[in-house]
Amino acid sequence: MDPLLKLSELLGSISVLGAIQAGAPVSESARPDRLDSFDVENLRIPKGMRTFALKVRGDSMINAGIHTGDVVILDFEKEPKNRDIVAALIDGDSTLKRYIVQRGRPFLKAENPAYPSLIPAQELVIQGVLVALFRQVT
Repeated sequence: MDPLLKLSELLGSISVLGAIQAGAPVSESARPDRLDSFDVENLRIPKGMRTFALKVRGDSMINAGIHTGDVVILDFEKEPKNRDIVAALIDGDSTLKRYIVQRGRPFLKAENPAYPSLIPAQELVIQGVLVALFRQVT
């Protein structure tokens, strides 16, 4: 298990482990560019939920109210349901999109008409399901 995830469970906080593209999928480093943490109780996330956080870059989810600079809190054990917002690995690249199932086939849909839906050519791995959103107001 990742030591950052283990530490966040013990302290009751959620660590921001890096960033995710809300736009065209891109290969992302698994290393965090900075490490922030959020108090689980203030976000009303149940204790014991296995969560991680990613900072959003891009505008493909803008019509879902998710903007560049927001931090999405994701549950990596929750099974995605149709229309959930997920962090996903699609054919080796990561992205934040809406999970859609049509005729038994899953794909990812942007919440911005400027971006196409993403249909996996080989693999679609859901890395986490959105459970909370944090936005810092300046």
